[in-house]
Amino acid sequence: MMNDKLFHVFLNQELTNKAQLQRFIAMFANPEEADALIDLLQQREKVGNTMIAEHVILPHLESPKIKQSQVLLIRLAAPVDLDEETPEVQLVVTILLKSQESQEIKKQIAQFTRRLADEDFLEALLTVESDTRFNQLLEDNH
Repeated sequence: MMNDKLFHVFLNQELTNKAQLQRFIAMFANPEEADALIDLLQQREKVGNTMIAEHVILPHLESPKIKQSQVLLIRLAAPVDLDEETPEVQLVVTILLKSQESQEIKKQIAQFTRRLADEDFLEALLTVESDTRFNQLLEDNH
């Protein structure tokens, strides 16, 4: 059984650009450090494109500014072109890792990220309609 507090699902989010998306992620991770976390997200993007499949990006951070490690699954209400290299994004899988996280949590996150290589799993994440079904997908396939 996965740690329910590790995964957070947000369906049909009305985020229409990169700045709104980064602010949403940062505010969830730690409102008091949101600006610093946005800077870290932007720095991470400069290292390389976060797109892992058509319509799916995987931004990730490890920082002492993150209070609790978590995986955010954010499905956008409509596809968004974040920039030239990341068009028509519909699903944002964000990994937020606090510094010095336990091996158990890191293992759970690693197991989940391996599942992202499964095209059928990604397709289901992109198309499932309800929070309940989305959460079932997360539990069914671990």
